[in-house]
Amino acid sequence: MYRVLVALDTDEHRALAQASTIESLPTAAEKVSATLVHVFQENPEGESIPQLKGVRNAADTFDESGVDYEYYETSGDPASEIIAAADELDVDLICLSGRKRTPTGKVLFGSVTQSVIFGTDRPVITVSPEQ
Repeated sequence: MYRVLVALDTDEHRALAQASTIESLPTAAEKVSATLVHVFQENPEGESIPQLKGVRNAADTFDESGVDYEYYETSGDPASEIIAAADELDVDLICLSGRKRTPTGKVLFGSVTQSVIFGTDRPVITVSPEQ
């Protein structure tokens, strides 16, 4: 089984693009297992991962295509928690979808995608929501 960590935030378009990319992998329905990961930073409503619309959209896509998946939620710094989850789950691939930011914005606010890419030795695929 090929294990993929799909790191999702709350954006529906990015989640759908990520799910579409994973389901397009060769023999995805038979040989891919996805873990839908969300890192909570603030959660005043007390939501769990299946309640997030972006995550539900990805799960619905996987339900339709037959890709096996499970949920994994944690809290803290997104980049370090994504890397820790990838290590804990021993995944074969990390799937991310970044936001469009200017170079100045990346310096000022950081980039989860950039931090994960530089912080792991696992393969990382980045997906554009405009695909």
